[in-house]
Amino acid sequence: MLKIFHAPKARSIRIVWLCEEMGAPYQVQIEKFGNPSPDFLAANPLKALPALVDGDVCMIESVAMMIYIMSKYGPTTFELKPGEPDYPRYLQFLIFGEAGMAMYGNPLVATKFFAPDDKRDNWTVDYLKGAMVKRTAFVEDALGDREFIAGGRFTAADISVGYSLGMVGFAADMALSPKLQAYVDRLQARPAYQRALASA
Repeated sequence: MLKIFHAPKARSIRIVWLCEEMGAPYQVQIEKFGNPSPDFLAANPLKALPALVDGDVCMIESVAMMIYIMSKYGPTTFELKPGEPDYPRYLQFLIFGEAGMAMYGNPLVATKFFAPDDKRDNWTVDYLKGAMVKRTAFVEDALGDREFIAGGRFTAADISVGYSLGMVGFAADMALSPKLQAYVDRLQARPAYQRALASA
């Protein structure tokens, strides 16, 4: 059974959400930031959520975990396969949700909550917030009139991108456009997301 180290608002919600969507067997171990359990430290010495243990398998990257779970516990409609027309787009946004968006949120959150008062407003913060503006605009343009980001159906790419859009306000003090907010609201209204949210 999958063991997911998890905390509210952490990237680990992606993994719990996917498991709920798929009906994959899992258990959650709740962690507190700044007070990691010995089991969590053994799974991820970097002290960063998420961490996943599945028998002898140990993983620390959320998107890699999603790919692993869909491959091992699938097949599932939540991933597109090579040969499907939208596969490249699906793959791009699956990765972009983390590498192109959420990675900019980490230093913003760290600065917001841990930096000395006189260092919270600086060039780097302005750059990161500007990067978030550009990236949310990119997602909005890509979404267009689509209900979901790729394949004409809900996929793991929506989980990846949706999580990152959901953290924009928290990390960058920035409001989403009405279109993107409606997209996030659609995703977060899914019963599997609500169950994942309740897990922490």
